[in-house]
Amino acid sequence: MPKKRSSAARSAARTAHVTSPALALDTDQQPDVGPAKRQWLWTTLRVAALAAAAATAYIARDSPHVLGLSSRSEDPPKSPSQNIGFMAQVLQKSQGQNICKPEGFVSDTYSDFDSVEALNHRVARPLDKLVHTKFFRTLKVDLYKPCQLWRTEGSCFQRDCIVQPLDASNVPAAWCAETVDQNSFGPFLRPEYTDKDFAIVNDETYGDGLWVDLVENPERFTGYAGAGANAVWMSIYQDNCFGVAPYLQDTAGGWGSQLVNIDGKSMPFVQPPHKRRELAPFLENLAEEDRGVTLPADVPREYRVFYRAVSGLHASVSTHICAEYFNATSEQWEPNLGCFISRIGAFPDRLQNMYFNFVLLTRAIQKMEPYIASYDYTTGVVKDDRAVQRLIPKVLKAVRKAGLVFDDSELFLGFDGHELKAEFKENFRNISRIMDCTGCEKCRLWGKTQTLGLATALKALFSYPDRAFRGRFTSLDFKRNEVVALITTYFQFSRSLDAIEMFRGMYQNIVTDWRASQASQLPDK
Repeated sequence: MPKKRSSAARSAARTAHVTSPALALDTDQQPDVGPAKRQWLWTTLRVAALAAAAATAYIARDSPHVLGLSSRSEDPPKSPSQNIGFMAQVLQKSQGQNICKPEGFVSDTYSDFDSVEALNHRVARPLDKLVHTKFFRTLKVDLYKPCQLWRTEGSCFQRDCIVQPLDASNVPAAWCAETVDQNSFGPFLRPEYTDKDFAIVNDETYGDGLWVDLVENPERFTGYAGAGANAVWMSIYQDNCFGVAPYLQDTAGGWGSQLVNIDGKSMPFVQPPHKRRELAPFLENLAEEDRGVTLPADVPREYRVFYRAVSGLHASVSTHICAEYFNATSEQWEPNLGCFISRIGAFPDRLQNMYFNFVLLTRAIQKMEPYIASYDYTTGVVKDDRAVQRLIPKVLKAVRKAGLVFDDSELFLGFDGHELKAEFKENFRNISRIMDCTGCEKCRLWGKTQTLGLATALKALFSYPDRAFRGRFTSLDFKRNEVVALITTYFQFSRSLDAIEMFRGMYQNIVTDWRASQASQLPDK
């Protein structure tokens, strides 16, 4: 049976037929030759076209790259894609050696990757100390609000899913208020959000909620998995990202086990290769970019910002899970490099979007600097209150020196800017509602807190002009829990960037150990 011509051959045949100089002539301008000669000319040109197509097919069969062509199914690409190359660079970058370091700007920002990591080095320690103070570790969250979007299949009752509440006696009296049953007010219910809010803001001073100590309930692996966990992220991506829905390979809940895929099949952690040159092909094979993972280039910038915020949050959650993964064998919490590669390596755009969210939060804190600097952080715990007075200026100074990292004035312009912003807000608020459907208390706690933190940043950037953060702040409406969520979320992304460097070091150790083992097997001279 004759073989079908390759796509390269068919393309070349079409090209030869269309672009042949003789055929490009206007027939009215050709010299008057006899019918026999004209027929001979046409026959000669057809034979030449077929010969060119045959030659092209022969060359493309053995080496499609000779013609600048490629065939993914027949010959895998020899150079990694941009996203995969970035992931390989991140894992291969060596401290102090500047080897294969990520280069270029974070998409949709004015910051490069090196500057982001450098800024994180300056703010990481003061942020870490800050979130351990009384003001920032204490938060009231409505963890038992029913899911309004779908019927949930139950809750996770494993030990690591449960949130340990804070005794009310440890909460400053100024933050507490008598619980109010809103149902008794009939049509005069206090709204869950205002027009300026990008999330459901549960005011700490009224209504239901549980006071928690965030430090005592860290975000890490909980074992929460299954259909309920998958439904959360699937709904966020598919129903709220303006039609931009990536292929989800891992357990979409983010907090659960990576050992089981969303189709119920076993998916053990991958192990990275020992040789550096094998890392990029390894990640290329692991990735699923051809299944819609990468954000399309023609998506409006506002949609891209929304998607990057969600994707970056997903990546950050996954990174925390892998950084504090419970090893059932040793019964110890420890970093899991295979977990990190399988959760992020298959979705390298999520890794880049973690950097994007760090930049977005940085810009929001820059804009809010006067307000944050003058906020009342008094808790009555003298040691902690003094620590906050010392640490807040350090963070603000480092953030200020970062310069222009993101220009929020470039978004929501034009005749449809107002309508687009309203849609953006409603979709982000819906993520708050989706977090109520998480069957794991601790996952719900951190999902709601970080969604509120990102929403607070978006509120500062797009609901208020710069001048609102100067003077007496009379037009501003930020609740205490929004300030706590903003700084806490900034720290969570700082932790994620630290974890990337930790995993980078772990990979370097694997490569170094492998080289040492190979050298020890060489015969003595």
